[in-house]
Amino acid sequence: MNETKTIFILGGTGFVGRALTEKYLKNNWRVIISTRAKNLEEAKSQLFLHNFDKNFFEKSFSNNFLLFAFAVDLADEKWSQIDIWTQLLKTINASPLSILRVANLVGETSKSADEILRSNVNTLEGIFTLVRYIKNQNRGSLFVNIGSPVEKRYNKRPSPYEHAKEVSRQQIEKSKLCDFHFVAHYIKGKGEQKMKSTALILWSKLKFSQKWLFGFKVGVVDVDDLAEIIHHLLEEIKIPVRGQKPVEVNVTNGELIFGEIIRNLLPEDKQSIPKAIIPARLEGLFLWLYSVIVPILKPNDQFARRLTNFAKRGLVTHKKWDETEIFKTAEDIKKLATNNDYEVLVRSPNLIVLSKRLPVIYVLKEKNQEELKRVVRKALAT
Repeated sequence: MNETKTIFILGGTGFVGRALTEKYLKNNWRVIISTRAKNLEEAKSQLFLHNFDKNFFEKSFSNNFLLFAFAVDLADEKWSQIDIWTQLLKTINASPLSILRVANLVGETSKSADEILRSNVNTLEGIFTLVRYIKNQNRGSLFVNIGSPVEKRYNKRPSPYEHAKEVSRQQIEKSKLCDFHFVAHYIKGKGEQKMKSTALILWSKLKFSQKWLFGFKVGVVDVDDLAEIIHHLLEEIKIPVRGQKPVEVNVTNGELIFGEIIRNLLPEDKQSIPKAIIPARLEGLFLWLYSVIVPILKPNDQFARRLTNFAKRGLVTHKKWDETEIFKTAEDIKKLATNNDYEVLVRSPNLIVLSKRLPVIYVLKEKNQEELKRVVRKALAT
């Protein structure tokens, strides 16, 4: 048991978890998955929902290369107790000496603002307890956090979800336990189809604003590409850690216009743009009124606030928007490759660029527009 390299994936039955689990299993790692699922059948159904290969699952499970820790709800404060983790590892017969990687993919599951923040805080306390224990047992182990970027807003009040992500990131850095923080603008998959469920509503908003409301670029990452990049950086290139500050790795396949993504989520007979469009000369005034009035009329409606944020993006000039550096576009990363402040680690098949001054890496696995559209369709296929 101790001779087999092991990765402990927190939240491994999810959209990204499925891809990361498959990638490490195919490279002969033992994978431990913690999940809120209460039994094997429930965990299997979640993995199969995200297109885990069924034959590969049975082979990995029967060979004892795929282990499950069931009923692990990290929002429960009990997981901040080290005895709970040590007992769990004994129960599944997993030696902490063999665990070389801990990957965190756990997201919030609560609804209210207070619950979202509280669940994030409790979750991280439990994760930190596990990571400290593993790192004390095995000095060569790494803690990898994987998530989406915190969306910078121009109003002072971020959504509860964005605020929770921001607080979580601050806690992760403050803990000095995280070695790598992967930031990916991926399209969320089955089980997280909020975007798909609201696509028709979003698309209908084009009758108010065709040019700006959905005219900004959104980074897209294929989930299997993300898993491949994580494995490549950690296990093949073996990027060294940078002391107590996590190495931030920003990943993109390229960009689509947000409106194109929404259109790709709709049935073909629903993809025509609504005809009632605000004239270009009045569009700026409309967006300003929309961004001011909607928060007053619907202060607690997160979906309305998201639309408001889209409207505010439309009011920001391209130059000012670029300066906020929400994410590096494919063209930006290519330019960094010729900048003396950056070092090119790999050019093919991924362009991997390392900042010489900060622990920040940009990874581009470029796809053309049609490939990116297929990524969106695949990620949200029913």
